Amino acid sequence: MHLLDPLARFRAFSHRVAAPDAPAPGPLQGVTLAVKGNIPVAGLPWTEGSAVFATRIATTDAACVARLKAAGAVVVGMTTLSEMAMYAPDNAAEPMGLNPFDVTRTAGGSSTGSGVAVALGQAVLGLGTDSGGSVRNPALHGGVVGFKPSLHAWDYGGVTQPAPSLDTLGLIARDVATLARGAAVLGTPPGRARPCLLVPTHLVKASADAATRALFAAALDRCREAGIETIEAEIPLWREADAACGVISLAEGGAWLDRLPADAPIGPRLVARRAAHRALDPAAVAEARAICAAFTQALRDALRDATAIATPGWPFAAPPIEAETVEMDGTPIPLDPARSIFVRTANAAGAPAITLPAGLYPRERVPFGLHLLAAPGADAALLALAAQVEAALPPAPMPPV
Repeated sequence: MHLLDPLARFRAFSHRVAAPDAPAPGPLQGVTLAVKGNIPVAGLPWTEGSAVFATRIATTDAACVARLKAAGAVVVGMTTLSEMAMYAPDNAAEPMGLNPFDVTRTAGGSSTGSGVAVALGQAVLGLGTDSGGSVRNPALHGGVVGFKPSLHAWDYGGVTQPAPSLDTLGLIARDVATLARGAAVLGTPPGRARPCLLVPTHLVKASADAATRALFAAALDRCREAGIETIEAEIPLWREADAACGVISLAEGGAWLDRLPADAPIGPRLVARRAAHRALDPAAVAEARAICAAFTQALRDALRDATAIATPGWPFAAPPIEAETVEMDGTPIPLDPARSIFVRTANAAGAPAITLPAGLYPRERVPFGLHLLAAPGADAALLALAAQVEAALPPAPMPPV
């Protein structure tokens, strides 16, 4: 994390508290904030995790940063990320954050540093962006809470947006109450929710390994014991929407890369991504958009009798950083696209979603996360339900470091 000088941080905070003409304390007074490196903060590096922007300093705050600052939050630094927020487990341009539970395993991304900063107590809130799990994944692997709102729910002004059909801001915090305070400042007021979860049992059984299924079942048992209802149902087009989200991400992100100068020093992963975009059939992109639209309606229909869909966050424990395959109950499978099956559909539908820490994998000793997905626009209800679910779950794990 690119840290502000400690004296500068103290002066910024003490001015808010002690200056005679300082405004009344805001709802986030003194809350420390770590900001993903693709979100501009005036006077700080705005690298987007890329050599292309390695020396750039932001001259103005993004709208979301300005809101959080006005509410009293104190920016403590900029965090590292996958290059240009296009997920990869490593980054040739700058070091990535490490998993605080096991530094040999992925910490998730692309908002990697924001998740690690919160997990390690370097900041109370982490601000990031999410186009396919980019906030929720690092929160999950760090044993903390990660939330993305509905598409267009929060002001994205000033933030680089490679995939405008999918990109949202997102927040990371150690608990739902703290996250909800930040969400209220950004545009999601407190709400109420019916305590009811929809569980796609067959999807989970077919997609997650045995250890994940056991942790998921234990989390649901705790929810039921706390009075949270669960109903079983499958959501049409789930797998198709996950794949369609990947196509749209490639199309829009690749188009954004094409707007860079031909000799821009992007890393090898983005070079490959740009080439794949150029080979993409426009008809496939149109079909992907149609699938996402149909899935969005299917999601709304499925959630008429429940507040959110509950699944695991990832189908397996965080794999080693360089892994390209994982073992699913003894059978090797490609890491991608398997890892995204539960999180990416939220972006496909422009819907709010949240991950909650719900235990540790017994063998790997890394966090398991419970993922909740609500209908588009049901952001306040989702946060209200998440607080109820969080109270039913075991205490969040703490990193051993």
